[in-house]
Amino acid sequence: MAVVDVLDQNGNKLKELTLDDGIFNIEVHEPAIYLAVKQYLHNQRHWTRATKTKGEVSGGGKKPWKQKGTGRARAGSIRSPLWKGGGTTFGPQPGGRALKINKKLVKLAARSALSSKYRDKMLMVIDDFKIDQIKTKIVHEMLKKLGINNALIILDTAHQNFQLSARNIDKIKVIRNNTFNVYDVMKYRQLVLTEKTALMLQEALNK
Repeated sequence: MAVVDVLDQNGNKLKELTLDDGIFNIEVHEPAIYLAVKQYLHNQRHWTRATKTKGEVSGGGKKPWKQKGTGRARAGSIRSPLWKGGGTTFGPQPGGRALKINKKLVKLAARSALSSKYRDKMLMVIDDFKIDQIKTKIVHEMLKKLGINNALIILDTAHQNFQLSARNIDKIKVIRNNTFNVYDVMKYRQLVLTEKTALMLQEALNK
């Protein structure tokens, strides 16, 4: 069974938490992780680049010269991609390029990412994070005491003071469980979950 210590924010052990082996202790499926990361990065692109086709460039309503008798090649419009200033053939266009993978593969990738952190002993579960003011120094010292220096921290609910205090700390990213993604899990060396987050992810990935 996958068993982890639940610590308080000062690093003291409170209890042990038993997690589902089917979520946190499976054989890591690297191709699934690769595809999930590829999908995430691909879909983050804005796809705003655009080129004009021959139907969009200006000019060219008239045939440049008659079809026969000039000795020159046939031409129907100066907007042809063959001409300088003409349209672009198969150039980039905005939108319509979302990459999709099936839900089973997404869940397999998520389980594999969580399992890789558990097996590498890079998974940490904290009871909760609570601070009563927005102060980066407080959170920095807290994380230093816990040995967290390159981590994705996933919270179960909004902790505005903690999130705002942590946003300027190098190599630390704080997100909510509803924005969980494989890319962030694999990008950071450590994965830190609140106890409720661990149970929520477990429930979601068991459906």
